[in-house]
Amino acid sequence: MLYDSKPFVSPGSIGGKIKKYRELRGWTQKELGLRAGFAESSADVRIAQYEKNKRIPKENVLKDIAVALGIDETVFFDADLLDKNRMYHALFDIEDFHGLHPVKIGDAYYLEFSGKTILSPKGVLKYDSYAFLKKWYEKRQKYMPRNGETNEDKERKKTEYAIWRGAYPLNEAKEISERLRDQMRMDQLQAEMDALNAKMKSEDEMLRIEKALDEVKSPVLSSHKPIEKESDLIFLIKKTVENGLGIERFSPEETLEIDYDQMHLLSLRTEEILRNDSKKSLYADLVYGIEDICSYGINISQRIVSRKNELFISYFYPASQYGFFENLEKYWDDISDIMKRKQWMLEDDIDELEKKFRDKITGVNDVAFSEELNDDE
Repeated sequence: MLYDSKPFVSPGSIGGKIKKYRELRGWTQKELGLRAGFAESSADVRIAQYEKNKRIPKENVLKDIAVALGIDETVFFDADLLDKNRMYHALFDIEDFHGLHPVKIGDAYYLEFSGKTILSPKGVLKYDSYAFLKKWYEKRQKYMPRNGETNEDKERKKTEYAIWRGAYPLNEAKEISERLRDQMRMDQLQAEMDALNAKMKSEDEMLRIEKALDEVKSPVLSSHKPIEKESDLIFLIKKTVENGLGIERFSPEETLEIDYDQMHLLSLRTEEILRNDSKKSLYADLVYGIEDICSYGINISQRIVSRKNELFISYFYPASQYGFFENLEKYWDDISDIMKRKQWMLEDDIDELEKKFRDKITGVNDVAFSEELNDDE
């Protein structure tokens, strides 16, 4: 025969792609048909008809075939790009919808995603497709044939690369899901280790802190200003931070179960407290302030918590008494903001910031710890 009597099936057609991924899996037509849920008597015939484009699978059937092959069904969208003219117009479509267009760098031409599209006249940014291009580049580099590899290795890599492309983005979503699941498990294990670390070291750590307080107790008590209002506490925290003792606004503890009845007030690294006498004194003043608040019947509790083997002493108050600490929660960021601005702003401007901060937390906005707050306050 002078010519091949078999009808040509474009590898870019639906039938060509079904055949491609079936062969990449190493399956017969009947095996794919059975995996897609076809009857045994017609499984091979139906796949053969689809691969020859004699029959076009309905949408639900195409989904079944894609699931059986473990690839994304959009692979089968009928965009036959073997013909160059079709390929050109496919690129024009991508330009319209995703901003793909040619750019010239030196004497070479490249494609990039940026500029205006028919869907978004404001344009797309170059990094809109960054994650996809990065992943594509990395996988292509991984599966490129290398000098010295056997033909068998090259064919294996070619097959793996083709399957990866066929499964994209399902495989990417699966990888992300697995990473998130692994991270969640690691976080859970870390939380369990932290809880155990705090339990084992809590008693000794509290004794160390109490001893440190005893060393500075007298001079601190003599100069301690009683805490009567929320603004007094806020100014005390502000003074403590500005003088170099770090305070954690949010609980450093990663708990397995959330206690909705308790609110985090503040936490401090125990090693930082014990580092020198000035830090001990700052902490002691803060402790006596907390004791002042407790004398009004507000139940502030303390305990040792751990974060990645680092110990903290943390203070908590009942959620029902949130009204006494609302301004602290609301304007905590102002404390750090003023500290940062002091590094470069003029003194008069800082004074203005300090005045605005004081106005926010004093006067009618302030609350005395001796007050009785209603539940809706």
